[in-house]
Amino acid sequence: MNEKVAMAKGIVMGVLVTVLLSGTIAMANPVVREILFGVSVYVNGVDVTFAEDSQPFIMGDRTFLPVAAMAEAFGFDIEWNAATATANITILENDGPAINPITVAEITALQMAWGEGLVAISTAYANDEDYASIAQGVLDTLYGYVDGIVLFKPTIAQEVPFRFTEAAAASYFIGGSIDEDGGFALNPWTAVRFGNDGQHIINGETALWMGSVFLTNGDGEEIRVEKSLGLYRDNNGDVRIQLHHSSVPFSE
Repeated sequence: MNEKVAMAKGIVMGVLVTVLLSGTIAMANPVVREILFGVSVYVNGVDVTFAEDSQPFIMGDRTFLPVAAMAEAFGFDIEWNAATATANITILENDGPAINPITVAEITALQMAWGEGLVAISTAYANDEDYASIAQGVLDTLYGYVDGIVLFKPTIAQEVPFRFTEAAAASYFIGGSIDEDGGFALNPWTAVRFGNDGQHIINGETALWMGSVFLTNGDGEEIRVEKSLGLYRDNNGDVRIQLHHSSVPFSE
C-alpha cells in the first residue's frame, strides 16, 4: 500500500466516521461547546483550499475536516448519494506505474535466447565469422548493462571471479581484456538446454531462477553447470539479466 493510501487510512478514513455539519453538531450536542474556525490544513506541504460554506473547525479536542475537500486533496474519487445520505470514497491503492509481472514463459524465452546466443557465438568462431559482434549483441540484448551494473560470476574464473562491467563479461565469453580468459563461448558448443530441476521466484517485475544448464560440446558430451539468474523488466518492457552466477558441480 503506497504512502498516499497509508496517510488516508490515518486521516481521511478517520474523518468519515467523525465529520458532521456544524449545524448538526450544535443540535446533536445538548451542551453547546466552543467551535473554533480558521484551521489550516496541508497535504504534503500544500495548503488545502476549502469552500466558504465548508470550512474545517475544532470542537473540544477534535478537529473536523470536510470529506469532499480532503478526498480531492488526496486525489481520491468521491460520490455523494443524497437519497441515502452516503459519501462513497474510492481509494486507488496503485496510482503509480502499472505493474507488469515477469512470466514463466518470459523466463523460458530468455533462457532459450541465452543458449542460442552461446551456440551462435561458437558457430561463428568455428566458421571464421564475426563472432565478436554476435557476442556483443547477446550482452546488449539479454543483459542489463544498459541500465547499470550486472552481477556476473562466470563459471571458470579465478583471478577476476566477479565481472561488473560489460567489457569484463565480453572478455570471459570471447577473450580479450583479462589474461585468464580463453573465451568460454569459443568452445565448440552445439546445444544448450536448461534442466527441469530448476526453480523460479517471481516478484512483480523482478524474478530469480536457479537450476542446471547442460552444454553439449563438439564431441557430443553433455556438461552440467549450476546457474542462478536474477531478472528484471526494463523500461521498454523487455526482460533482462541483472545477476548471472554460474559454477561447476562440487566434486571431491
